[in-house]
Amino acid sequence: MDAQTVQAETRIDFGKGAARKLRATGRIPVVVYRAGADATHLTVDPNELQLMFRRAGNPNLLVNLQADGKSHICVIKDAQKHPVSRALLHIDFFEVNAKEEIAVEVLVRTTGKAQGETFGGRIKLFRRTLRVAAIPANIPAEILIDVTRLNVDDYVRAGDIKLGKGVSLAIHEGTNILMLSGKRAAALALEAELDAAAAEEGASDEAGASDEEAAESE
Repeated sequence: MDAQTVQAETRIDFGKGAARKLRATGRIPVVVYRAGADATHLTVDPNELQLMFRRAGNPNLLVNLQADGKSHICVIKDAQKHPVSRALLHIDFFEVNAKEEIAVEVLVRTTGKAQGETFGGRIKLFRRTLRVAAIPANIPAEILIDVTRLNVDDYVRAGDIKLGKGVSLAIHEGTNILMLSGKRAAALALEAELDAAAAEEGASDEAGASDEEAAESE
């Protein structure tokens, strides 16, 4: 995942009054944190950031903040929004190292139609994100879970999910992510249908074997 460049400016005035004046000019304050280093205070155009994230659809998008000839490759750590307008007020960024793994929450999305849905089952998500660890370049935009084979009362746990190369779980593998919920009667109906299909297949195989034996005896 390549970093998206955003032009930033060094922030020199601080305090609530200075922040209000800054927002009046169409910019917002941001802080860049890095383990073992002092925080860097910058300002950015919030509209540029919002448009960038909306197009990417990835909350873990890498952002390259450029200011005073320096580059800060970051991910968003926290964002403060106005409670009514939802306009961005302040952003905390975490500066990353291209060679160091970081733990992030990645959006979870299902794909396919579960066979248990035929009997009234419904997908129930326990977690809409999955915490994984990866170097910045390997952070996935989303994690797809194929639910095609799920029957009623089946679960998908963190350890069942196939992750991309260089991506590992950052939570316990037994954590429940989703299930196909539904009435037990629906599950029994599905089991009965599968048993009937298996029995029919078995009967067909026996009939075929009997025909072969009859042919050999002739």
